[in-house]
Amino acid sequence: MISVRTVFAAESPKWGTRKDGSHVLNNQFLLIVSADRDGVLLELTFSFHEGFRCDGLSVPWAFRWFLPSWDSKNALYNVAGAVHDWLYATKGYSILRREECDDIFRGLLRESGISRFKAGAADKAVEWFAGGKNHWGNDDYKIADKCSMVVRFL
Repeated sequence: MISVRTVFAAESPKWGTRKDGSHVLNNQFLLIVSADRDGVLLELTFSFHEGFRCDGLSVPWAFRWFLPSWDSKNALYNVAGAVHDWLYATKGYSILRREECDDIFRGLLRESGISRFKAGAADKAVEWFAGGKNHWGNDDYKIADKCSMVVRFL
């Protein structure tokens, strides 16, 4: 299990929205996540490149009153979806298990100000609806090379 402890971003990501509703990063963006992985402290540095594309959080329309797909006033909330999309597209960058990718997603939602209940509900929804073979390793947006991750053990 991974528990997110702190998050640091040097600047805010700047997103554009495409006609299909997906969001495209218009600048390079660096996100540093400090986490605890079963008692071992880690620093995960995500380097997002211009052109990274995501759909935000894949929340069905019927539930967007509870949790939005995109929040233009909460950059970290949106980044949580981007990080999760990239981790799933790269199968955890061959470092993290699917469950650990979901832990990071939930932790980033919490750091963005989302309640424990809503973050947990989002995590469960991912487990139930996106945890299968159709999503793990799916790189439909061709984003695998639009981000990289460096892991440091502290």
